[in-house]
Amino acid sequence: MNFNNFDRKFALYHQRSSGRWQLILFAAAIGFAFISIQLVAIRDKSNSSGVNNLQVSNRFSHSTIGSPYEQIFVVERLPKFQMKLSAEAQQIEKTISPTDRICFVHVGKAGGSTVGCALGFGLHCKNNTEMMDGLLPRRTTNMFHADCYDCYDESAYFLFVVRNPLERIKSAFLYERPYGVNWLKDNFPQYYEKRKSFYMDCPFRFMEDWAQIGLMGKSGSKGSKYRVREECRAVAHHAVWGTRRYQEHLYFNYQFHLEGIPENAKVLTIRNEHLVDDWNYIEHYLGGKRDILTPDNAEFAFPVINKKNMTGDPSVKYDPYPNPKYLSEESINVLCRNLCNEIVNYKKILRRSLNLNYQQIEQSISELRETCGKYADYEEGDCYMDMPQIEDKLMIYRGYVDKVQPQAVEAHQKRLEDPLPPRPKKVIGTEEEQEEKDLVMDDDAYPLPYSL
Repeated sequence: MNFNNFDRKFALYHQRSSGRWQLILFAAAIGFAFISIQLVAIRDKSNSSGVNNLQVSNRFSHSTIGSPYEQIFVVERLPKFQMKLSAEAQQIEKTISPTDRICFVHVGKAGGSTVGCALGFGLHCKNNTEMMDGLLPRRTTNMFHADCYDCYDESAYFLFVVRNPLERIKSAFLYERPYGVNWLKDNFPQYYEKRKSFYMDCPFRFMEDWAQIGLMGKSGSKGSKYRVREECRAVAHHAVWGTRRYQEHLYFNYQFHLEGIPENAKVLTIRNEHLVDDWNYIEHYLGGKRDILTPDNAEFAFPVINKKNMTGDPSVKYDPYPNPKYLSEESINVLCRNLCNEIVNYKKILRRSLNLNYQQIEQSISELRETCGKYADYEEGDCYMDMPQIEDKLMIYRGYVDKVQPQAVEAHQKRLEDPLPPRPKKVIGTEEEQEEKDLVMDDDAYPLPYSL
């Protein structure tokens, strides 16, 4: 063998191979530099507009959980109250595809805690609460509540629980009314400034004064000597419109939850005032048992959930009005006038509901007429103010997978409705007086048998 020829060929081959690899490495370096420049440009453009375009790589941290909420707010875990309580319910959830699931839309102070417990969720529910039998609880796997949207956009249905808008706002007002400044700061520091600015910095300890002083600009009612300031009038109006965040349940209202679901979503609705009838109809609509709820099991299935213990509220002791929910006819009228757009959205939900017929929708509107009169028949454009534009509100608090404003991350650092240890019951007045107060306490204690 001629080793000289072999050495020359090997050297030539090695030279050519080295050149080829050098070209490949050079091309790779150019490509990497180009991609880096593009990513920087995209990031700068995103930051300049206040919206971040989330890349897939940003979602790896919680991808094993499979939570829609964590796909939107990538730095957070799904709060436990959004989940099903029992291990059995959680296992059932894994067997249902996103397109067969039902999203529970929990609008605060509409009776949603009671329904949510029956569906198997954990918000305001005891740990031993059992999920009801039937197709509706099994297929309702995810929840949309206030600033926590944990639903698949392609869900089969979106299940609302609704309540007369005036009754809902009365319940919300009392539910979030603090016992005092120090109590509020100690127990709800995350809400301190917002609630203080409404209930304490302005003379709105009682609903009647909220309407008379704040919404009407009167000097006071039932002995109040306050002359309203212009800033307090603005606070009063923005609170009822849901355009500023003083109370969670007023801010995250019907409009927020309705516009927060996909535009083409199929809606089912349980009316608070007709809870059992609507539950039974939806269960049968899904292919389940026709009358799964009866007068015998309704009390067990729907215990009163999420009461506020009014006995600890000093406002009750000094309340100059007949009961905590008292409103004069004049105040009811002005509240309904300012709730006009919320009433419009309430009716939109009813009319989109696949389980409600014309007679049932008219029944609920007729019941609303008994308190709000002509405003129950107003449609969009008839109200004295335009429908609020809430695109920014939805962007920050509902959130979307492909674009999230930086403020959203900050807004979600402290969770809604932190659990508090139980407090000893303090009786105010005689037992008879306390019993009378309890009957009108702020809660979802609508009487059974729920129109059975």
